[in-house]
Amino acid sequence: MANHSKKINLAKEQLEDAIELLINGRYISCLTLAGAAEEVFTTLVDIKLGKNPFNIIHELINHDLAVEGYQKISRGSFRKVRNRARNLVKHHDFGDEESVHINRQHQALATLGQAMISADLLDVKYKNKRKYNAWLKQNRDT
Repeated sequence: MANHSKKINLAKEQLEDAIELLINGRYISCLTLAGAAEEVFTTLVDIKLGKNPFNIIHELINHDLAVEGYQKISRGSFRKVRNRARNLVKHHDFGDEESVHINRQHQALATLGQAMISADLLDVKYKNKRKYNAWLKQNRDT
């Protein structure tokens, strides 16, 4: 039997589970679930608030690159770089390497952070935020 669910509630559940997975050292599962939640939350922020967190981050990075005298990165290239790790672990196409080389913990943290920022912009109340902050404080230097 099919259930009717709001996508924001599904993304909230994914975010809560992603935090638990991070705390338990399940970084790849955290990365994929946080990535799914982030995609929904970021689009909803854009629709509801007229702000796109992805574009804001892209603009900040380009500002920093310009200040340092480097060439700006296109939005498409930035999206590809930003999504590289999550796509590497959830897709396999003909010709792809059978192994990946990523920092699992850092990629999970980055994607989870993006999801949490967008959830916070939407005023989504989600579980495990305190657990996340405690874990982050304890593991800051690892």
